[in-house]
Amino acid sequence: MNWKAFALAGILLVASCSSNDDPAVDRAPNASDISGSVFLYNEGTDRVASDGMTVTVANVDPERSALTDASGKFVIRDVPLGTHILAFSKNGYGTFKVFDFAHVTDDRETVLTTIPSLGTSSSTQVTALTTSVAGTEVTIQATTNPAGSANTSRYVRIFLHTAANVSQVFHTVYSPTFVARINPFVKTYTKAELNAMGFVSGSTVFVRVYGDSYWGNQYKDPGLDRWVFPNLNPNAAAATSFVVP
Repeated sequence: MNWKAFALAGILLVASCSSNDDPAVDRAPNASDISGSVFLYNEGTDRVASDGMTVTVANVDPERSALTDASGKFVIRDVPLGTHILAFSKNGYGTFKVFDFAHVTDDRETVLTTIPSLGTSSSTQVTALTTSVAGTEVTIQATTNPAGSANTSRYVRIFLHTAANVSQVFHTVYSPTFVARINPFVKTYTKAELNAMGFVSGSTVFVRVYGDSYWGNQYKDPGLDRWVFPNLNPNAAAATSFVVP
């Protein structure tokens, strides 16, 4: 090869590499990038490495996805414009979803402005559950394994319904995540609190308690028309009941 041909080949090679390396080149029409970040935690309040979480645009075919880096950042390339569902998944974590994410411009990336804080799935099992009524108060006691203590926090969530098949899927009331530092965990509701939840005096209310993580990864699913609690531990004692005072 003479020197002119060699030089031309070199120019073509450089141009080819530059085109492939630049995400803005050869962009599909009506598409651009989606970017954002996550914070990852254990089932308590300790931050852990934020890499290795898969973020997927779940409602396009084929699916587009990217992995978070060491700082929790991700960039999903060349996503068609539209309203999307973002799914966040990693081994050991309950899947978290963001619905109705608007991706509407092809001249710049769309940024997920809220940074999700996501925890691992709960290892806390509820092994026993009892209720008692005294005067105008109802006390719920849930025994957990592992046990909560002054030095080790466990986390639980309560679900209530007037039907015996109350669960994390079927309920009318759910509590925030409670910190359990004694075993059994004890929660007391007053008559006024129960009435405010919609439970009238004299009615039977069923209760079930699950172990959860501090960051429960919960989200509202519009298709299911309910909240989803991905980090709950499904190993929980059977439901019990009480009569509202």
